[in-house]
Amino acid sequence: MRRSLLLLTTGAVASAWALPSTPSKRRPLTTRAAALRPPSADAPPNRQAVKLRAVAPGGGPSWKGVPVSVLAVIAAAFLNLLGFTMTGPITPALAEHFALPVGARVGMLTSAYPFGMLGGLMVWPRLSDKRGMRKPILVLSLGGVGLGLVAQSMALARNAPLWTFLGLRALSGAAAGASPVAKAYLADAATADQLPRWLAWREAASTFAFIVGPLFGGLLFHGTASLASVVGVTAAFSLLAAGIIAVFVEEVDTSKPAERKQPQLLSNEYSSCPLGASLIGAIATICAMSALENAGASTWDAFGAVLTRNRFGLDARGVGLMLTSLACVSFGVSTTLFDRVRRRFGLVRTAVLGLCLMATGLGCVGLATNSLTSFALAAALYQLGKPLYAPIVPTLLLQCVPPNKRGLAMGIDAAVNTVARCVAPLALGALLRARGAGVAFGSASALVFGAAGLALLRARNVAL
Repeated sequence: MRRSLLLLTTGAVASAWALPSTPSKRRPLTTRAAALRPPSADAPPNRQAVKLRAVAPGGGPSWKGVPVSVLAVIAAAFLNLLGFTMTGPITPALAEHFALPVGARVGMLTSAYPFGMLGGLMVWPRLSDKRGMRKPILVLSLGGVGLGLVAQSMALARNAPLWTFLGLRALSGAAAGASPVAKAYLADAATADQLPRWLAWREAASTFAFIVGPLFGGLLFHGTASLASVVGVTAAFSLLAAGIIAVFVEEVDTSKPAERKQPQLLSNEYSSCPLGASLIGAIATICAMSALENAGASTWDAFGAVLTRNRFGLDARGVGLMLTSLACVSFGVSTTLFDRVRRRFGLVRTAVLGLCLMATGLGCVGLATNSLTSFALAAALYQLGKPLYAPIVPTLLLQCVPPNKRGLAMGIDAAVNTVARCVAPLALGALLRARGAGVAFGSASALVFGAAGLALLRARNVAL
């Protein structure tokens, strides 16, 4: 098993380096005073000047050069995802509560929320593109999810039937939409050099939620033996996130001079796109790559904890400790390695490397049947690749669309990903039940390798 893992890892790294180098362009950070200095009357307006004026949102306060609004958005992302990750260790207990067999029916617990998100993603991100609407949409979305979680907690406490619980999860998902809007807000507030760094910080905050959440959720369920209590605490975190946005976030003025015409989302050219001048082709590539990765990753999210318990007999505390330990790997990569790798090798090669590591890890998870150590090593390889890839997709997409279409573009990407996360747990769950974990996780690995191949193909076509 370990020899196979080593060979697969070596192949993953080698395939990433087959891509022609596309190093990112470094630009010096601008001081806040320079960023807020108004342009001279005879200076022509340009995209860079507009970006620099947006470094401090609304001219608001900053902490060590980072706007407080940006820190608040990152903190809200942590709290919102903390609630989500707390439920990981209790997924087996939820399946037992509703007497669900392992397979597609367990996948329904994971698919119901993203199924509801499809409706919300058609509305919230696009509405946020209207001037002054990023903050209100973030508050409404996070608050709506929190209230939906309160309803789910009450349903569990009263032993409501499965379909009632799934309906409430779908309604909570319909309120969701904060993630693409938050990324669009960070793009509004960032310079070209700051954007990947801030998105990596957001990814690190999300990863930290995966460190704290599973352990906290597992301990809370072990101490209370109450599913309703765990879900109720997740609701409190989402409502707290909405409050932080309401108090600390200021809108970013992204208005442009009237004489400068913005490129349209479906126009044929946008010069800042790292994947070439064809805007439609670049956006389609990014969305397809993201959907394939999400389809593969949802297999781990839906069945990783269940597989751990069934194979190795871990209880909720043990599953939570394992998930927390794995998240520490991702957190270390996000905070110490991502920016160095991105600056050295560029956005596209970094994404390909991350995808290859993720795919290799997923394939090895399916093969690790007898040893918890081998299983943990395979899962760690998956967690090593994810933070190298995760900040890249929003960075590429946000650089490939005009500012007044960022919410819409992120919404389209999120909707495509949501479809993948709805369908994949059901399809791969049925495959897991019929053919076993090796085939199901092998299929997930193939999907993620497909995303890496798509990125390689697109980047080579642009380079030629």
